[in-house]
Amino acid sequence: MEYFVKSGNPEKQRVACIIVGVYERRSLSAQAESIDQIAGGAIASVMRRGDMDGRLGQTLLLHSLPGIFADRVLLVGLGKERNFDDTAFRKAIHASTAAVGRTGAIDAVNFLTHQDVKGRDVHWNVQQAQLVTHGILYRFETCRGEKSQSEKQEPKLERMTFDVPRRSDLPSAEIALNEALAISAG
Repeated sequence: MEYFVKSGNPEKQRVACIIVGVYERRSLSAQAESIDQIAGGAIASVMRRGDMDGRLGQTLLLHSLPGIFADRVLLVGLGKERNFDDTAFRKAIHASTAAVGRTGAIDAVNFLTHQDVKGRDVHWNVQQAQLVTHGILYRFETCRGEKSQSEKQEPKLERMTFDVPRRSDLPSAEIALNEALAISAG
């Protein structure tokens, strides 16, 4: 598994999956709002039908949105915006990673690292996002022996990119990612 950090617009990503957040009461995060505007209100339409209400940990996978280069957009429930704290952030990252892992996506860009977490900064967001993602995707298989045919053919997420709000956040995010990679390797 490879991890990266970058700064970019969600609607311009050419990846298998984009991950964006939705707060309770169907309030879109800035990144989800950006995608919704380009896609002609496709996300708002899905939410009006009741498929997603923003409960913490809830996920909804959308395919082939008009005007969006990514194959999939994963909406992740963030809960109540005023209650979005460390625990809620980790739970949202956990839910998003598990949901992307069940798809055929080989790469994804996670925009949940843009969310404001009480008392935390971008460095913490990236570090925790990598640690939670690694914890979900890690499999110890050295002593397992021969893999079955179904395990060999299963699609696997190969690259996860954590996006940061500004280019000026990239140095701090790179340091956070390297720290998290070292902790994960330990």
